[in-house]
Amino acid sequence: MTLQPVEQRPGPTPAPGPSTTPSAPPARRAGDRPHRAPRVRVVATVLFAFYLVVLAAAAFLPLPFEQVPHGDGPRWDLTLRAPDLLGSWEAQRNVLMTLPLGVLLPLVVRWRYETLVLTCLAVTVAIETVQLVVSASVGWAWRAFDVNDILLNTIGGVLGLGLTGLGLLVTRRATLPAPRRLLPGVAALALVAWAGAATFPLGEPPLPTPAFACDEAPAGAVTTLPGGASAYAGTDGSVCVLSGDTATAVAPDVASGPALTSEQPDGTWEVGAAQPYDVERGLETGVELHAVDGTHLLVWAVRR
Repeated sequence: MTLQPVEQRPGPTPAPGPSTTPSAPPARRAGDRPHRAPRVRVVATVLFAFYLVVLAAAAFLPLPFEQVPHGDGPRWDLTLRAPDLLGSWEAQRNVLMTLPLGVLLPLVVRWRYETLVLTCLAVTVAIETVQLVVSASVGWAWRAFDVNDILLNTIGGVLGLGLTGLGLLVTRRATLPAPRRLLPGVAALALVAWAGAATFPLGEPPLPTPAFACDEAPAGAVTTLPGGASAYAGTDGSVCVLSGDTATAVAPDVASGPALTSEQPDGTWEVGAAQPYDVERGLETGVELHAVDGTHLLVWAVRR
């Protein structure tokens, strides 16, 4: 019997199924968040850690045991004033101090914008509170608690948030961000507009600035200084310093340093003023600072 070859008939076509070949990763879309990339976050975290070290050094150094005690107790200023962002280096320094906080924080943590704004406020409140607590524990004004510093530091943090938000908006080419994401920018503009104003009525109208503080009556008790000198505060927070027949007025935002020199029977006396936040610079060891009723300025007198 002859065997016939079996005819090979084509079988049914298999149904298409899932491919086992690995697919390529999807391309980055325009709406993706570049600030969430691992490399960007690592770099931002390193910079943020370095910034925190610098911030702590600026806020808490020199330590209390490294300074000669000055003053007679902790000091605080709860009077909110309109800061001069254009003409006062002290105001500008407080704003720049926390600007990197607002810039780097959104790149490090994945928090809502409202939480970021509150964090900028909480950081500066914590710094001022620690300064007050330490000053109270050591018994003298190591640092002063100032609500104006809290305002300026918050302005710096919110400005940083606005700068980062603007940069991400341009990078991502988004059409229109959610309204809540505009909050830091709007708050920053409002704070800067308020702080940059020359005058702003807050509560009672401000008293007119005297042409010469020593022409006014003392706003508080007169402080007696060594060498027969004395000092008292004017209504605008300035200080009138008197030594012998010489008198001079010291502005409330003056830099720490001598104000006048006078000849007395026991020698030459130098009288000056100092800011509470700057007592560790510009004064030699052993200079005793005296508080003046009605102003935050401290005064001193030494014989040369």
